[in-house]
Amino acid sequence: MHARRRALALAATAALLMTGCAGTAVSNSGGSAGADGGAGPEALVSVPGFDAETKTITVGNLVPTSGVFAPAVTNVTGQEAWFHRATQPGGPLEGFTVEVENYDTEYNPSVAVPLYNSMKNDVLMLTNVLGTAIVQALLPQLETDNMMAIPAVAVEDLLQHPNIAPFGPVYATYHSAAVQYFADEQGLQEATYCALLQDDDFGDQVEHGFDYAVEELGLKKGVAVRFPTAHQDFTPQISRLKSAGCEVVDLGGAGAVIQNAAVRAVQLNFDAKWIAGNTAYNESLATGPAADYIKENVKFFVTGTEWGDTSVEGQKMLEEDLAEIDPDHKPMANSYQTGYLSGMVATAILEQAIADGDLSREHLMEVAKTLDTVPDYGMGGGDYTYGGDPAKRKSGHFISVFTVNEDAATGLKLEEYNYDSAVAKQFNATEVGK
Repeated sequence: MHARRRALALAATAALLMTGCAGTAVSNSGGSAGADGGAGPEALVSVPGFDAETKTITVGNLVPTSGVFAPAVTNVTGQEAWFHRATQPGGPLEGFTVEVENYDTEYNPSVAVPLYNSMKNDVLMLTNVLGTAIVQALLPQLETDNMMAIPAVAVEDLLQHPNIAPFGPVYATYHSAAVQYFADEQGLQEATYCALLQDDDFGDQVEHGFDYAVEELGLKKGVAVRFPTAHQDFTPQISRLKSAGCEVVDLGGAGAVIQNAAVRAVQLNFDAKWIAGNTAYNESLATGPAADYIKENVKFFVTGTEWGDTSVEGQKMLEEDLAEIDPDHKPMANSYQTGYLSGMVATAILEQAIADGDLSREHLMEVAKTLDTVPDYGMGGGDYTYGGDPAKRKSGHFISVFTVNEDAATGLKLEEYNYDSAVAKQFNATEVGK
């Protein structure tokens, strides 16, 4: 379950050595990463996850990378790409080596918790944890261990936790923005809006944003139908949506759920427009089951831009760095980006802690609490405002709109970049952190 890949950046042009499959070591021979004030890097001493003699920082990921979850390795690779950039001459971690160790959780909390216990003394912090249930299962031990963690999930009730450094819009923000886009930009103010929701905390998060937007916009609300996690046969759910006269369906689900639902929609002649968030993306959307229906009826709401758009600084940086560390990488939406953004947040914490001359776990938590703003370079829905206090944390609210198209490198073609939803902005200001 523990896999590792090393990439050694010898200079800015990066001569690379790679082995294994899901971790990295990135380094260079530059100077120090200190900043004005604080004790400075020369005061650093070895702690679990940091070797002061070699200036090597080891961070941990808990990301599923086997079986049906194998594509999630791109999340890890995206983080590798950022640390490659950060450790180059002139980068914020210049002079340091960053090793990323990934542990395959199989997307299962009962696997993730013992994995964490087996690796916690070998890493400085967790820089990528995928899965809401996994993060929540780990919280008591993170608190006990003073372990800092960056989650690859966007859950409202994690935003203000002192052991968590979140990034990106919360799930409800995606869906409140999507409802407004359909109503105002697609001319569907008179439509009946319904929801098809995973029956768990994630579905609750989506429903929060959906309900808020429908009420704020004065739209007609239909039924909210639930389905179990990993559900495949949506016949009863689609039948109920159809009988209720639903015209727009907000889908709160993960994995291949949009394809499974679309197959039944075709069979039952259910002609509705669908909202899908970032969690429902997979690489076969444009070519897999019910692709024609999906291309015609579904819009995806994801932060950032489409693959190959060099006008967005962060996307240009990401693609350049991926080309350096993994020349044979395959374009994929969302997951590379998530890893890249988590690396940015981790670096903001590490950079300040290094400048302070203290990489202890306790100090990393203090730094995370006092972060101000971390830029997203146009990739994450807006700069993340930490506000110097966990109680003041606010994410961005810009959500981009995509259609499904087999000619696009990732299967998603950009329709509108950084849609500025007033409802999503208001949701962030009034609902998040309550």
